[in-house]
Amino acid sequence: MAELRDILGPQGKLSQVLPGYEPRASQLAMAEKVEKALALGRALVVEAGTGTGKTLAYLLPAARSGLKVVISTATKNLQEQLAEKDVPLLAKLGVTGRFAFLKGRQNYLCQLRHEQFQRNPTFLMGEDSAHLETIARWAEHTDTGDRSELTELPDNYPTWRELTSTADSCTGQKCAHFDACFVFKMRRRAAEADVVVVNHHLFFADLALRTSSAGDTGAAVLPRYDAVIFDEAHAIEEVATEHFGTQLSSFRVSELGRDVLHALQTRPGFSAARDLANRLLHEGGDFFQAVQSSRPPDESQKEGARWPLAPGALAPAEQERQDLAELVRTLGSELSRAQEDEEMALLERRCIGFGADLSSYAAELLQKPAGAAAGGAGRVHWAELRAGHLVLHASPIEIGSLLQDRLYERIGPIVFTSATLSVGNSLEYLERRLGLRDEEGPLFPLDDALLASPFDYQTQAALYLPRAMPDPNDPAFPAAVAEELRKLLPITGGRAFALFTSLRNMRAVHQLLEDELPWQVLLQGEQSKSQLLRRFREEPSVLFASQSFWEGVDVQGEMLSLVVIDKLPFASPREPLVAARIDRARSAGEEPFFSYQVPQAALALKQGFGRLIRSAKDRGVVAVLDRRVTQKSYGRIFVETLPRCPVLRTPEEVGDFWKNVQTR
Repeated sequence: MAELRDILGPQGKLSQVLPGYEPRASQLAMAEKVEKALALGRALVVEAGTGTGKTLAYLLPAARSGLKVVISTATKNLQEQLAEKDVPLLAKLGVTGRFAFLKGRQNYLCQLRHEQFQRNPTFLMGEDSAHLETIARWAEHTDTGDRSELTELPDNYPTWRELTSTADSCTGQKCAHFDACFVFKMRRRAAEADVVVVNHHLFFADLALRTSSAGDTGAAVLPRYDAVIFDEAHAIEEVATEHFGTQLSSFRVSELGRDVLHALQTRPGFSAARDLANRLLHEGGDFFQAVQSSRPPDESQKEGARWPLAPGALAPAEQERQDLAELVRTLGSELSRAQEDEEMALLERRCIGFGADLSSYAAELLQKPAGAAAGGAGRVHWAELRAGHLVLHASPIEIGSLLQDRLYERIGPIVFTSATLSVGNSLEYLERRLGLRDEEGPLFPLDDALLASPFDYQTQAALYLPRAMPDPNDPAFPAAVAEELRKLLPITGGRAFALFTSLRNMRAVHQLLEDELPWQVLLQGEQSKSQLLRRFREEPSVLFASQSFWEGVDVQGEMLSLVVIDKLPFASPREPLVAARIDRARSAGEEPFFSYQVPQAALALKQGFGRLIRSAKDRGVVAVLDRRVTQKSYGRIFVETLPRCPVLRTPEEVGDFWKNVQTR
């Protein structure tokens, strides 16, 4: 087997198949570290700066390791990039490992549900039906059933959910379409592959299922694996927190009622079950409405509002909870009358599962003080308004011990990588959050590395920190941000992302400037993310956006020359999870502002900064308009976390820098 240096080094195979390729020492160094971690069964944390070529640096060792490796990415888009670009490149390099790409089942067409839908179309509205013929033609010839092949299908196409199955509704081998099922076809490919590429949500949904106290390993989605490589590992804590927690929602209740009524359409009898399902649709939300009505008076009723649930918070809704539990129990009992009917049996199990979740959620709040242990890990209970529904959460406050028990002790090698892992040139913060080390050091064999980007930030980029700005909480702050944009945007001819930490400030500044800017003005929310990015790339524009554009967005070239960030991205201490983690740090004798809040915000700022320089030819300026960077002692942590580049203090200096880089 060829050495990695023979592939990635000077005059290596990669330089022969990629015209203009320049070997990168950091890419080879990372590949060698990943190869070592896989061979020795160690943990590895490696920050690889933008442009390192980290994807190939972990794909090569994974394919050559002889192990069953799962690669988990932050998004489905990155999965598709690996499938379309990086894995085909491996074949050109003579690497012959077998790869499989697996997504959650909601991404795949269910032939049975599509067949049923064609016989009895439902939930059609407006232009929604226009895409059905396209889907029907595609369904006849697709090999994967993956909706990503339907590029013209809107992201929020409402009828797609009617054409896919869930784990609760799939009858598995008893389905007439099992042999041709796209979901099980992909799982069979994954079982045979050397490397399986998934996304974080699917990985942690599977891990939570197979390692829960009531887990059914036979229901696991992923095949058994020897090693895991996490790309975009900075996103792991958020995703793992979601999947290691539990959720109850009014949507889950209404969906159960609708699915029961849909199943009963083709089954005579069951009048009692039909009446109960109708009651579930009309009365099932009473419990959630009672919880929402008893929320603290200072909490918002707006979409996205979140608030903590203290012990006793469900007491005003206890009668409604009991009524809902009894209704679901009775419905399940009626459904059990269908003998040897797998679909009805699945619906019965959903009733039982929801009833159990409802009881255990209430019991935790009634019996445990806030932050008490639940299954060995502290949980915080909280509520959220999402898409018109109330969602009740029980989330782990820390995931480190959960990862130790459920993942690290079950496999050998594990690799974490991203361009954004270090704070102030140290990886300790992330390693502690992920349970890889404590205050005394690593908890098991652990290697880490900081590999610099090959980009020359000293000449390609600059950081603008204005000399005078109001406090971010001052009512005059949005107007001051607008005034800074008036000075900066003409320098780069627009071509800017204006990124905000709150939708309120985003809308306020946009309203001040939209009528006076001479470039195309785009606002997050007016169109889909992909449509906004397409329009941004087509002509000089100014995009006003919030934190959803801070990462996972890649605009190369001169069309993005300026990134303006209004405030340091501190998470709100009113967020239930953030508040619980602050309390946990304080109870452990730590100062939470410096041990948790500042590092978290510094990593988020680094993500925003990273939107600017995406290639060796990119040039531009990142402006951070928060005076705390220069006036607070902790501001240096933020500057030290960013790539080293010139710091500018006036718009005139920005203009001079821009003229200089334009002439190079």
